[in-house]
Amino acid sequence: MKAKIFGAGVAVSAAVLTCLATSTPASAFPYWQEVSTSSTWSCSTPKAHRLSLNINFKTCIVRNAKNDAQAVLVVQNSGTKAAVIRGVVHHYNTGGTYAGNWDFSCLESTLNPGFTRGCFGTTYSGTRDISATSELWMNGYDAGNLSTDSWHG
Repeated sequence: MKAKIFGAGVAVSAAVLTCLATSTPASAFPYWQEVSTSSTWSCSTPKAHRLSLNINFKTCIVRNAKNDAQAVLVVQNSGTKAAVIRGVVHHYNTGGTYAGNWDFSCLESTLNPGFTRGCFGTTYSGTRDISATSELWMNGYDAGNLSTDSWHG
């Protein structure tokens, strides 16, 4: 009996994971992923994290041909040492009010030298105007380890 219950549980878990994986294909949440910006990306001016001139980050809005919009925190390590990063992306709509309480946190991860990674928020369909604020935590969770940025696109 236990084998049948276990087997059914595995099948249900696999079905749930498949649904979750296919419901938001444009989002890497909660994992960082490799990114390369293009003409469909609108970004703030890159700035250095308060703890290192070698860790640069920016907040971007990426759009597709249907005008769907997605906020992304982009981080680049131009130094010679790895850094431990964690990111949060907050979305806002045209009026500056919170867009459905959508905060997306990317898990703590090691950013190796020479790497660029992105923390993606959710995709909003047919959005004309979106603003985003990003938080980048580096090497810890004290207030001094946090730098923020925002962008409107």
